[in-house]
Amino acid sequence: MKRFFAIAAAALLATMALKAQEAAPKPNYWTTEAITTLSFKQTSLTDWAAGGNGSAAFGSTIDAKANYAKNKITFDNRLQVAYGFTQTFGVGFQKNADYILLNDAFGYSLGGKFSGTLNYSFKSQISPGYAGNIGSDVVSRFFSPANMTLGAGATWTDKGLSLTFAPLTGNVQFVSDETLRTRYGNDEDKFARWELGAKLRATASAEVQGLKVNTAVDLFSNYLKKPQNMTVDWTLAVIAPLTKFISFTLNCRAIYDDKIKFKQLTDASGNVIMDGDNPKLFPALQFQEIAGLTFSYTFK
Repeated sequence: MKRFFAIAAAALLATMALKAQEAAPKPNYWTTEAITTLSFKQTSLTDWAAGGNGSAAFGSTIDAKANYAKNKITFDNRLQVAYGFTQTFGVGFQKNADYILLNDAFGYSLGGKFSGTLNYSFKSQISPGYAGNIGSDVVSRFFSPANMTLGAGATWTDKGLSLTFAPLTGNVQFVSDETLRTRYGNDEDKFARWELGAKLRATASAEVQGLKVNTAVDLFSNYLKKPQNMTVDWTLAVIAPLTKFISFTLNCRAIYDDKIKFKQLTDASGNVIMDGDNPKLFPALQFQEIAGLTFSYTFK
């Protein structure tokens, strides 16, 4: 009888142990978040004495993150997409936002706040861009241009701040449209332009009482040609909630690349300076700012 009770007790304990193991939740090493915004604005004018044109404007953004962390290994991914347009009646259709930004980073902890990282980035846009309205000169397309980088280096992180320095970075500028290649620094007969240099990326994020701020800046120096002339790409996204779904949003982007020559050079009198039969072009700081009230939702 004692042997029977001993066997029964052992079986009961084994069953309870198995149940406890089944009930234990599996560890999840991923954290994900996606912030989406939609905005719409419409203006209608009928017999308006002061003049003007009716218009409709639409904009949308996606800012998605998927990050993995286990032991000493991290894998961070961020995708930013924006598209917007304005339809002015009597004038035509014009884009006011269009970009795709992808950044991936694989890291291995070196101790403390430092880690060795392998970084990848991709930048392009969705649809054709025009010098004016649709039907005017095309100045950009999907993959015209597109930019990809792959670099190895080290990252320092502290709460919402991250600094990555990759002294060995390959950079490729793609321009699939032959007519646009010289505009973005490629030779007319070359689909891709290869560069080798160093890249510094700094990111910062903060959230205070629902106000979310994300900013990032990429600096790249080409070892092979004019390393002192760095390319700059900066983004800023601010979301200030007003209600559960309505927010004030601000998105900014600034780009400077001395190889992208698109602005006409003029003399003191405002006359365009010619280079043979064509206007003489030079690089300039590109800046974009979009602000407004939007429908905003966060997926986690």
